[in-house]
Amino acid sequence: MWWKTKARYLLAWSSVPPLLSFYRWMYRIAIRTSVYLFRRCPGILSLYVTRGCSKGEIKPGVSDIDFFLVVGLDARERQRAESVFRWLQILSAGLIPYHPSFVVNEKELRYLWDTTPLWRYRFQEGKRNWSLTYGRDSLSALPDMTETARVSSCLSELYYWWAQFIGFLLQNERYRDDVLMRSSICVKAVAEVLNALHALRTAEFCYSRDEALRREDSPLCRKLRALAAQRVPRRDKAVEEECYRFLVNSFLELWKEFPDHPFLLVDRNMEQSVEPGTGALEREKAQAPFQEILRYFEKSWCGRCRGVHLVKSAFYPLDDSLLMIDTGIDSLPSLDDIEQLLALRRRVYTGSPSRTWFFLRLGQVAFPITPSAPRDFHRGVLTPATAPDVFLQLGEMHVYWTSHTNWYLTDWRHNRQWLNAPPLKQAQLDMISRSAATGHVRYPLDLHQISG
Repeated sequence: MWWKTKARYLLAWSSVPPLLSFYRWMYRIAIRTSVYLFRRCPGILSLYVTRGCSKGEIKPGVSDIDFFLVVGLDARERQRAESVFRWLQILSAGLIPYHPSFVVNEKELRYLWDTTPLWRYRFQEGKRNWSLTYGRDSLSALPDMTETARVSSCLSELYYWWAQFIGFLLQNERYRDDVLMRSSICVKAVAEVLNALHALRTAEFCYSRDEALRREDSPLCRKLRALAAQRVPRRDKAVEEECYRFLVNSFLELWKEFPDHPFLLVDRNMEQSVEPGTGALEREKAQAPFQEILRYFEKSWCGRCRGVHLVKSAFYPLDDSLLMIDTGIDSLPSLDDIEQLLALRRRVYTGSPSRTWFFLRLGQVAFPITPSAPRDFHRGVLTPATAPDVFLQLGEMHVYWTSHTNWYLTDWRHNRQWLNAPPLKQAQLDMISRSAATGHVRYPLDLHQISG
């Protein structure tokens, strides 16, 4: 809402002594009051303050107050804690954000640690940096990470920040003119990607954004440190563009390392093939939305679009399609180019019975520019090692069956990505799982291949 943006701007603008100390004191009062209300709820085993406030990094107008609760098994006690959480969100005008995933029991906590890489990364951070404000330290009971778990967690963290960056700058209308949040996501995305890459390559976790920017000490990082130091920065489209290109280059460089230094476990004996049959895709290509998108590229993206492909993927719901836009690092469309494309997409696909997700494809890396949260925190940036069926359709001969693909497609009953999958989708995943057990993964991507 517009008034929240104005209030946030006013807080940031006026955050100078002595008001800065007063505002931070108000944050601490809000935390103490919330802890007091949570403690009155029976059944809370652990109450954590997470992220910036847990480290004392309070920036009025930008910082939220994030809580994470571990509760007992009694359903009514859990509902009461969640009710308090929801009321705190309302009364704080969103300063204390609530989501059902912020309240778990100890069994769910261990399940998320074992099965969901992004949560594992977050809980690993919690072991070091979250502030336990009430109860016992449930995080300390979680086991140490294995090498495979560490790598997959770091990879999911990279996916998360790509999706957040694109979501804030291009998809969420609330932040179109919100300079504070646009500047903040630039700083966060670059710093957190640097930290995740550092942990991926060295096994050393770092959770300080300022330390990440100082460690890299590139011209962009120096700009971002200066940006973070400003109370009310002006919008700098050039810096936004630099951050976007930094993120693209980071994934491209990481993928270059994969053949010689895989960042996922690879089963090199597994064969993979996509079963023929693309009736749904041919029908979509003939429809008006796809044809209008093609005309737009021909008219407005001269030199930036080298080809367009429409594919299916087992990593997506059966009715969804993926529109791949071939480009290159030397002809990468700007954020403004993408914003105009997404405006057209919203217009021409309104009322369409199926969803079509857009990607920028640079060689063997496909970047989602219409990410869907929380799905794309896990599917993320696509490569032949994380979405082999996509690249098989694009003519890539060498794809990989990895710990990620195995987790996402064959362990689907346990990894939480397909909890509400309809029967036909479950049937498709079962077919893929059975074929993987034979040493040859077959991807049935058409409905008639699955239902027949």
